[in-house]
Amino acid sequence: MANQLFNNFPEIQYTLNTGKIVTIKDFFRKATIEKSAVNDLIDYTYYELSEGDRPDVVASKLYGDGDLHWTFFLVNELENYYDWHMDSSIFEEYLNTKFKGQTLFSETTGGIITDASKFLVGEEITDSTGVKLGQVINVNPTHKSITVEGSGFAIDDVVTGSNSGKSFTIDTVADHRDSTSYYENADKVKRNYGGSGWSEISHYTQEWNLNEAKRKIKIIRPEKIRRVVTEFERVMSNG
Repeated sequence: MANQLFNNFPEIQYTLNTGKIVTIKDFFRKATIEKSAVNDLIDYTYYELSEGDRPDVVASKLYGDGDLHWTFFLVNELENYYDWHMDSSIFEEYLNTKFKGQTLFSETTGGIITDASKFLVGEEITDSTGVKLGQVINVNPTHKSITVEGSGFAIDDVVTGSNSGKSFTIDTVADHRDSTSYYENADKVKRNYGGSGWSEISHYTQEWNLNEAKRKIKIIRPEKIRRVVTEFERVMSNG
């Protein structure tokens, strides 16, 4: 079961001691309603995940049984693969998938503030010779930027929207993941523009913070796990 964990997570099958097979996703839905039947038995504590701590690995460490990883997803109300803390390699893969391409910024064009909103999401961007360089996937007039699913852009390049005809002289280039997500002050208030006392938070930093917050998970105390699992199996067998 552990080898199948991330193939189609969390839709995995679990065989009760009675021989009845339940699908974990449905198990969660049903258990959410019926877990009050065993709530008095559950004694929680917390565990901080280390690099590479997959659910089955942690279950083996804590309970001596990797197949009990489903209990983490039950008591923490996790819904899918990315709800679990990602190790460095998975985190990088996730970022590269979610934040493709580069973000192109242009403060001025010929002394006139560029209106990035005239670009169209989905249109192709071409260079001065008409060569296609990528497709617009985001337009942000507030930050005077467009994000293009492409690479190799440089400062002073002039790009043009193939449909809008809008031209754009690049002042700054950043990988999409490193571009601004929002601004934050000392009180952790967020807004989409900067100013004195406001710090720029990149997509990378935002996702890093969200991922790090997932390191600490709720677990059932090891000395209680067998009793809790037995009672859950009884509840599910009666369903």
